[in-house]
Amino acid sequence: MRLLSSALVLIALVLVVWMRAPLESDAAPEWQTYSPPAWILGPIQGADGREGQVMQNLEMIEKWQLPVTAFHFDAPDWQTCRGNGQFRYSNAVLQRMRQNKIRGLFWTVPLIGLNCPEYQTALANNYFVKDADGNVIVTKNFTGHGSWIDYNNPDAIAYYHSLLDRVRAHMGNLIGGFYTDSVRPDNNYGEVAYGEAYALDLLNYTRANIPDGEVVFKRYGKNTPSDAWLYANAHVAYVGDLPTLFPALKTGILRVFDTAQFMPLPYNEFSGFNAKAPDAETYIRRMHWGAFQPVMENVPKEEQPWHPMYPPQVMEIYRYYAYLHRELAPYLHSYDQAAFETKTPILRDTDPIHFSARLGNEFFVQYVTDYTREMSIKLPPGEWINYWDEAQIFKGDTKIRYPVPLGHEPIFILRGAIIPMAVDSAWTGHGSDASRGALTVNVYPSVHSTFRYYDPQNGWLTFDVQTIKQRIALCTLDQIPSEPLLYRIAQVRNKPNHVRAQNGAISVNGKWGKKLPEFSSADQVARAKKGWYYDAASKRLIVKLKQRGTHCPAP
Repeated sequence: MRLLSSALVLIALVLVVWMRAPLESDAAPEWQTYSPPAWILGPIQGADGREGQVMQNLEMIEKWQLPVTAFHFDAPDWQTCRGNGQFRYSNAVLQRMRQNKIRGLFWTVPLIGLNCPEYQTALANNYFVKDADGNVIVTKNFTGHGSWIDYNNPDAIAYYHSLLDRVRAHMGNLIGGFYTDSVRPDNNYGEVAYGEAYALDLLNYTRANIPDGEVVFKRYGKNTPSDAWLYANAHVAYVGDLPTLFPALKTGILRVFDTAQFMPLPYNEFSGFNAKAPDAETYIRRMHWGAFQPVMENVPKEEQPWHPMYPPQVMEIYRYYAYLHRELAPYLHSYDQAAFETKTPILRDTDPIHFSARLGNEFFVQYVTDYTREMSIKLPPGEWINYWDEAQIFKGDTKIRYPVPLGHEPIFILRGAIIPMAVDSAWTGHGSDASRGALTVNVYPSVHSTFRYYDPQNGWLTFDVQTIKQRIALCTLDQIPSEPLLYRIAQVRNKPNHVRAQNGAISVNGKWGKKLPEFSSADQVARAKKGWYYDAASKRLIVKLKQRGTHCPAP
C-alpha cells in the first residue's frame, strides 16, 4: 500500500486521532460547513464518450428501473472543448436525468486545451503555470493537450471559476459536483502542491455554489493531494483506476481498507476501469463489493452489465445489489454523519488477509476475490444471521465453511441489529412500493439493542428495542422521527396475541397501549396509517406506526 513518504509521521499521528474512541468534544474539519449529503452514497452510474453512449446508459437505467442517484460524466468528453466547461450534449440528456432524479458529477482538471478559444484568452492574460525559465507548461496526455491554470494568480482562479460557472448554470439543480483526477504530468516542480491547491479551490467553489455538492477526490494518482491533505479536507475519494480482474479487485479492497482509516467515504469503482471487460463471474463478485462499501459506483471503460456478452443473470444481480445499496442509504448516511462529527471509520475490523470487514457495526461481509463456490469465513464475536437465510444463525469468533453461489455472496447481520432502510420497491424483498413514504426499520431482536439514526430533518434519534421472552418493546429516544415507521421484526417464532401502541412506542404481547388493527398482508399494513401483520412463513412481524413519539415503557 502506498503512503507518501513525506507524510508518514503526520499520518501516524492523525490515524491515532481518527481511530480512537469518539468524544463529544470532537469537531468536524473546518472546511465542512454542513452535514454530508446522502445522494453521494449512490448507486452512481458513469460513462464517457458521445451523446449516444450517455443516452444509452440513461435509457438502461430507466428500463431496468435502477435506483441511480448520480451520473458520472467521466473524462473531458462532456465538454465542447477540453476545460471550457461547456456542456456538449443536448437537452435530451438533461431531460432524462430530471425524469429519473439523477444528479451530475463532472470530471474536471484545471487544464485548457490548446485548440480552445479560451486558451488564447488565458494565455494573453498570463493565467497559466510557467516553468523555471518563464515558459508556459504544455502537457499532452489523457487529461488533454494544453496548459494548467496558475493557482498563485487570483485572476486566473477567477477565470477558471467562470468556466465552471458555465456547466453549473446549464445544469441548474441537476449538478451534484465534480470528480477530480491526476494533474501536472510535467515533473517540473511543485506538482503535488499544485494538486492540493486545485483540490482545495474546487472544494471551496463547490461548497459555495452547490448547496449539497460534493467533490470526489483521487488517491493513488499522479500529483494528487497528499494523505495528510485528504485527512484534513476530504469526505469522499476513489482509489485510482484499476483493472477488472480478480487481482485488481483485491488491490481495490486493500486500498479502500487503508484509506478508510482517515476518510469517511473511500471507494473503488466496483466495475474496474480497463479496456478488458470482466467476465460474468468476476463482475457479479464485484457488484457485491460495490454494494458493501460506502459508495457504490459502476463506471466501466468497456461493457456495462446489460451488454449482450453477459447472461441476463449479471444484470439481474446488478439490479438487486443496486437496490440493496440504495435501501441502505439511511443506515450508511447515519454512519457517514457520525464519521463527519467524530471521525469514526465506517468500514471497521478490516481484514486484509481474508478481505473481510464490518460495514458499520451491524453488517459483516467477506468479499469473494477468486473463482470459487465455497469459502472459509472467520466470523467476529457475537451471533451472526445469514442475510440470505435468516433462520441460519452462527456463533461468532469461529470459522465456518460457507457456500457462495453467484448473487449470494457472504453477508451477515449481527443479532440485535436495528437497520433503518429506504424501501420503495419489491426487488430485494424488504418491502414493496407500498413502503414508500415510511422509514423501514429492520429489527433482529436481542435482549436490548439500540441504533443511533440520523434523521435528515430532525437530527439524531435513537431506536431502542427491548425483549423479555415473547414480549417486545420498540420506541425512539431523543428526537421524534420525521417519517412514519414501518418495523419489520425478524425471528418472531409465533404470531403475537396482540400488538399495541402508546405515545409512539410499540408493544408486542405487552400490557400497555392501545391495540393496533391486524391486517392480512404486509402490503395492507404498509398502506395503512397503523397496524400489523404476522408472516408465518418468514416468522416476521410487520408493524406500521404513523404517530411518532419518544415514550419507551419496558416490555
